[in-house]
Amino acid sequence: MGLRRSELHPTASEFEGAELGDERRTLRLIRMADALARRPDVSFPKVAGSDVELESYYRFLGNSKIDAADVLEPHRRKTAERAGQLEEVVVVHDTTEFHLSHADPDEVGYLASGKPGFFGHVSLVVSADGQRRPLGISSLETIFRTQRSQHGRRKAPGSITTKRADRESKRWERGIETSETLLSPATAPIHVADREADSYQLLALLTQRQARFVIRIRHDRRARLAEGEKEEWSSLKQLAAEADACLEREVPLSHRRGSPAPRAAKTHPPRKGRMAKLRFATTKLELQRPRYFDETLPATVVVNCVRVYEVDAPTGEEPVEWTLVTTESVAIPQDVARVVDLYRTRWTIEEFFKALKSGCIYEERQLESRRALLNALAVSMPIACNLLWLRSRAQHAPDAPATDVLSLTQILVLRNVSRRPLPAEPSARDVLWAIAGLGGHLKANGEPGWASIRHGLQRLLDFEIGYRVPRVRTRHPGGFRDQS
Repeated sequence: MGLRRSELHPTASEFEGAELGDERRTLRLIRMADALARRPDVSFPKVAGSDVELESYYRFLGNSKIDAADVLEPHRRKTAERAGQLEEVVVVHDTTEFHLSHADPDEVGYLASGKPGFFGHVSLVVSADGQRRPLGISSLETIFRTQRSQHGRRKAPGSITTKRADRESKRWERGIETSETLLSPATAPIHVADREADSYQLLALLTQRQARFVIRIRHDRRARLAEGEKEEWSSLKQLAAEADACLEREVPLSHRRGSPAPRAAKTHPPRKGRMAKLRFATTKLELQRPRYFDETLPATVVVNCVRVYEVDAPTGEEPVEWTLVTTESVAIPQDVARVVDLYRTRWTIEEFFKALKSGCIYEERQLESRRALLNALAVSMPIACNLLWLRSRAQHAPDAPATDVLSLTQILVLRNVSRRPLPAEPSARDVLWAIAGLGGHLKANGEPGWASIRHGLQRLLDFEIGYRVPRVRTRHPGGFRDQS
């Protein structure tokens, strides 16, 4: 392969043991992953470095005998191993769009905007200890729409859509079932999903499996209080609104851009980042099965409900309001705060998608065939997890030791090449800013973005390769220089 294991980027080892039908293909995958992990934001021709190597990349990605699921499988196994070492993990489920303006829609399908691209439904395993460390991908499903969305067309009623075996909403069930199979019995994950996942059928499936979850509700449905005397049926949101507040907190809300898709833009309008004062109220509810489902589903489902609503929202800004249903305890205020924090873990997957698209420039890869795009996606996902951990650790635990995100050798190299001096015992935030400085980031520009982080990390890894070459070196302002 031309690389000793000790010289490989740690992310490349995520692909060891891949069963691709030929050991040479596995070696090619590891070598390509090593090169991409070191330079995630560089085009394939520049990463390859030669026409021969570039041709080998394209042959591998487009090989009809190589499937993306097989490429990702060793990473999934390592994800399960990491999860099994922790007491609790969260699995965040979400769907993203991959915009591929260069591609043929006959090959990649259409997005809701009518432009070429496809959808990826991802299940990301995250530590539940407050660090929100991305442990890896437990499930990946891709969706290709062969026709443009017909805006203005009236949606079919639930009595029809729920009977379609091929409906896209089934992806939530498949992602959860795949993740449960991968992670159990070593750990009992807590599944977290946004309002798109709201489905009585999904809630029934989760409760029947005794799975743990925190899901945001979109639909108002018939419900009644689950404790005390059985009252008349009311509505979920009315009962949640009548619950007494038990806790108040200030929570940072991230900046959000508007979506080009009309439906998504209405659901998630743009907003400015701000500190929001939120109140939490809880109740226990019994949800009634919608009339368009048959008796194969239970007549009712019992869940704990947490209403989160903003008070004193800025003028012109839509107040935040979430209605969450969960299996987790809400007996005391600390339990309620924990449920909300579990839901807020969902933002980790949004940052993962940014790492994948901006940090690994996945959408900019000029690949045209569906197979090549999917294989490249499978290679890019563990790399994006590594980038995400570097950034999120520095943001959520800035005082954590630098060894949480870099090796001792990388810290030594960074100390010598960085123009931003590192303290004797650097923190995760210290090394992130030093890496961003290598990538051209200026402190006056605020928090480092994905571009400066990926450029700086690329330079650091290149310096590390030079450092490992067994030669005598002397230090100079630009890094290490061979002494001859």
